Amino acid sequence: MKMTHAGAVTFRFTDGRPLFLIVSSSTGAHWVLPRGHIEAGENAEAAALRELCEEAGVVGNIVAPLSLQCFQKSGERVIAQYYLVQAVAEIQAMENRTAKWVDGEDALQVLSFEEARRALGEGAEWLAQQKSDPTDIDGSAIQQL
Repeated sequence: MKMTHAGAVTFRFTDGRPLFLIVSSSTGAHWVLPRGHIEAGENAEAAALRELCEEAGVVGNIVAPLSLQCFQKSGERVIAQYYLVQAVAEIQAMENRTAKWVDGEDALQVLSFEEARRALGEGAEWLAQQKSDPTDIDGSAIQQL
């Protein structure tokens, strides 16, 4: 199966609990996760981090790969590789979208598409299975944004 898209389930810790990033779609009609086409010569990891930066103005580090999500969009078969991404900085976004940080339950309620809800749920579950203190996978403190 050839991946066509890559996306980011992005988190940061605030007051010891994870918040997840959601963004408005390009039309503003939906809440989505940052995701886009994998460009020629680009791997899925680079595409996910690029899309995160372009759509939300967030710089991050990949923590873990998540499951592939397959769905149809405008008649196109999409195979999206999502990654769990730890936010490390915020910069100016290249696209004019609304971005907001919400807890996992709120994100699952407002995300417009099932594939995004599945990816976010998987990322939230992965985080919940880690140590209860906010540390990244190599044991250093996660930056509080």
